[in-house]
Amino acid sequence: MNTAVIDVSKLPAAVEDHTSPIWWGNLFMLFIETTMFALLVGTYFYLRMNFTNWPPVRSDVALYRTDPDLGFATANLLVLIASCVPMFIVDRACLRMDLRTVRLGMTAMVLIGLGTIALRFFEFSGLKFRWDDNAYSAVIWTVLGMHLLHLITGTAENLLMTLWVWLKGLDIRHARDVRVGAAYWYWIAGVWIPLYAIVYFGPRWL
Repeated sequence: MNTAVIDVSKLPAAVEDHTSPIWWGNLFMLFIETTMFALLVGTYFYLRMNFTNWPPVRSDVALYRTDPDLGFATANLLVLIASCVPMFIVDRACLRMDLRTVRLGMTAMVLIGLGTIALRFFEFSGLKFRWDDNAYSAVIWTVLGMHLLHLITGTAENLLMTLWVWLKGLDIRHARDVRVGAAYWYWIAGVWIPLYAIVYFGPRWL
């Protein structure tokens, strides 16, 4: 019995976008994480139906108004949206194998990521509740906490890729990895827009 032999020597060592298994793995991971946030949002609205006041009123007169503060939260939202611009520039630079732009852009993204993480910790102090005060506080702390984990993960990935391109340069495989990381960062920024509206304007509108 003869065995057919296929010559794969001419196949590329790395591929881009939807032809790459890493691209698909990242896409399905984002589907899973989006579902997780959707479940948290569903929990938020389910709990809302069980309270007359939303957020629940605190007995402390100084904290009778329990709407979460907008200052740091809005600043963080604007930073996240704006961060998509340098990330997109890096994304396009990877297609051109423009090492200098990728290096500078990724360095900027690491600094931006650290800034968003710092702002998130200030956001927690503006929620007016401890995480264990009631069901409402548990949900909003979980939403902010889970998104914070993604900020940390995305920034850590950007840091690793930044170190690589500064120390080792840029090849096709790592250009693809940077672009996959860019897609993840777009998701981090994009998913926060509806979550921000729910956490910070839900108490004011519902």
